[in-house]
Amino acid sequence: MAREGVTGLLMSESDRMAKKATKRGRYPIKKLRWSILMAIGVGLALGVLLAALIRAHSRTGEPRMINLGASGPVATPDSEGRLILEDEAVPGSDFYQFRAQLREAVQNRNAQFVGSIIPETGLTTGFSVLRTLENLNLDDPQGRFWLLLEKAVAIGCVPAENPSTYNIDAGSEIWVCPNVAQAFARQVPAPNSEAEVSWPVDRVVVVGENVNARSQPSLDSEAIATLSNEVVQMDRDRQLPETFDPIDSWTAIRLRDDREGYVYNRYVYSPLESRALFGKINGEWQLLAMPGGE
Repeated sequence: MAREGVTGLLMSESDRMAKKATKRGRYPIKKLRWSILMAIGVGLALGVLLAALIRAHSRTGEPRMINLGASGPVATPDSEGRLILEDEAVPGSDFYQFRAQLREAVQNRNAQFVGSIIPETGLTTGFSVLRTLENLNLDDPQGRFWLLLEKAVAIGCVPAENPSTYNIDAGSEIWVCPNVAQAFARQVPAPNSEAEVSWPVDRVVVVGENVNARSQPSLDSEAIATLSNEVVQMDRDRQLPETFDPIDSWTAIRLRDDREGYVYNRYVYSPLESRALFGKINGEWQLLAMPGGE
């Protein structure tokens, strides 16, 4: 209504100016100004209508993962703790196409494809634990490795420096998926030097658009808030026990207003959880390591 009021004022003022200009013999110039003001008024009205449609659409349907394409950021850091999570893999690039193949293979639990990108020497996971292909248990579709990899490549990725640790092809980039740890480190700095180590330990990022925070760890429970790419505090005192699943489970959180809730793990990313590192060896993309987590 406020914008409609502004438009009305602009039109009234334009009428008065046009009348005065007519008396002075300068009506053609004022008529041009009137047209410009009319265009501004129409633009404001269309803006209000578009905003209303967007708000109405965002309130319906189930929560969905935000499409973190290379077109730009999906959120703006603000006082609510939202992050910019920008996928830096350029559509059509070599890595972008490889990731698309990998996502499909993971979705279908294609053990042959995934096994082909794991180095013969094994895969370093967690905190420097070397696992052989057999240890990864690719024959189990619900094995923990599959779940961690599925979650890691589900959203955006970022390039990283090429450390000498990995014997990859000269000139090959290393890509890290997901991009949560880097975004958190850049956009949510620790409040002081003493907190730098412990700062990310009890915080998670709810990645998605209008993801429900619920009163209980159940889809049938009441939705008490919606979160979009927001940093919240994990409540370890209420965290679910050893049945924890990277995707099909719940994380206990505490909202900014101190209310307690739960978020489905598919949308919950810790700055310290498992990340997948990719690089080229002998011209082929390989899964170099999965540090973090555990």
